[in-house]
Amino acid sequence: MKTTPAAERAGKIIRRIRDFVKRSEPNRRLASIRGIVDDAVGFAEIEAAKKSIRILTQVPEDISDVLADPIMIEQVLLNLLKNGIDAMQGQQQRELVLRVRDCGRHVEFAVVDHGSGILPDQQDKLFEPFYSTKAEGMGMGLNICRSIIEFHHGRLWANNNPFGGCTFCFTLPKAVGIAASVANAA
Repeated sequence: MKTTPAAERAGKIIRRIRDFVKRSEPNRRLASIRGIVDDAVGFAEIEAAKKSIRILTQVPEDISDVLADPIMIEQVLLNLLKNGIDAMQGQQQRELVLRVRDCGRHVEFAVVDHGSGILPDQQDKLFEPFYSTKAEGMGMGLNICRSIIEFHHGRLWANNNPFGGCTFCFTLPKAVGIAASVANAA
């Protein structure tokens, strides 16, 4: 029986998450941000289309590569995109924005939704294990996302938007300089 590319990819994702839970080192390599974004958005668009939400991407053409496990970073983006889609349920604004920008030594990813935002008493708990704002949520998604990003020497945080909704941001170190230092050490 022949497996589909989506089934193979799902298998890889499950294996990488299982490996991460076992605390194995991520499979870091030079990774294209455009490829990571395209793959994550490709999966998220299925859910977004069902809910009549458009995902807009803003990625500079000349953005630097990162040294990362692309499947793990794709999963972080996919989780943040799905959370944004869920947050916009019943809202009039139907566009979710994924923005990537160069921030010197880091690349910043931002997922901007137009939902109801984060309540003040939720802000400090968002990334705690088993805390969820969803009735059917397990409360592990954001906690795992933060662990993955910190494992990659980045940072993950969330802020309310001035005009409603919230933005989840994370940073990853650029591969420039890191790849050169790894090459020089060898």
